[in-house]
Amino acid sequence: MRKTILAIAAALSLSACQTAGGPSGFSSDNKPSVVTSLSVPAAQTAAKAIFTRPTLAFRVTSEQPGRLLFSKTLPADVNDNNPLKDRTKGRPVSQIELVFQPVEAGTRVSGDNWILLNPAGANKDKFNLLETPDGRRLQNKLNELK
Repeated sequence: MRKTILAIAAALSLSACQTAGGPSGFSSDNKPSVVTSLSVPAAQTAAKAIFTRPTLAFRVTSEQPGRLLFSKTLPADVNDNNPLKDRTKGRPVSQIELVFQPVEAGTRVSGDNWILLNPAGANKDKFNLLETPDGRRLQNKLNELK
């Protein structure tokens, strides 16, 4: 748990100085992705097994054909070293969205990663994490689908 909190704090501190492409090489226009030989339903099942592991602790909060949304409420003390804590209201929620598209070789899986700094409010204050080290971490998890 301590490692998770430190990783999130590090990601948020680096994300405070976001630039196009960022240190991870990923952005909203260049999302982490992988092509797997699995069918779309099989890729979705495999992704659920990866992201709901106890070490990641995400839960599926929305499931549609070709799309999965995973969420995880972060502990309250994550704000202690959070450079965005002045924008954070309550316990932030980390979310990962995966999109599954059939391609000739199998399925292309693309991911997006953000944190909701005000999950209970009308303005969720969605902060994209792709340009932080979390973009690379998401790519590493997607690579497990190969």
